[in-house]
Amino acid sequence: MSAKPPKDLCIRPCEDRDFSGVTNLEIDGIHEPYRSAVFVRQQAVLSPQTFLVATKDEKIVGFSVATVVNDNPRRAWILRMMVGDGFRHCGIGTALLREICRVLAGRGITEIYLTVSPKNEPAVRLYTREGFTKESLVPAYFGEGEDRFVMKRTC
Repeated sequence: MSAKPPKDLCIRPCEDRDFSGVTNLEIDGIHEPYRSAVFVRQQAVLSPQTFLVATKDEKIVGFSVATVVNDNPRRAWILRMMVGDGFRHCGIGTALLREICRVLAGRGITEIYLTVSPKNEPAVRLYTREGFTKESLVPAYFGEGEDRFVMKRTC
């Protein structure tokens, strides 16, 4: 069972003023500064309606980015979802996932895909609890030692 998100949690579309906060979360994860900055900046331009941030007391504590598949406008991929250290296991990830799925469904999306490391058991549990099913396990999805489950949710 997931925790309820904090009462003062706000989830909204990413804005230009959020660039540093989102990039810092990205860098604190497993990504290097330049690549993180490029990813954040490009996704803010390419997917403005489906790039969401979670804030608590005006601080960015998480984000989610999804994109619609170009040749199949009924299909989307969640490219990244991250909650900052110290804010995990308190419902923020659940709130972000539910909101991004709601936004995507509102755009006519009927299939949502994502990938997740089989080692990331909390994320796999979250996605499963929220209606995603494992479609396949792809060895070396992101290179040697970077296996991923491909998961899908039908809206």
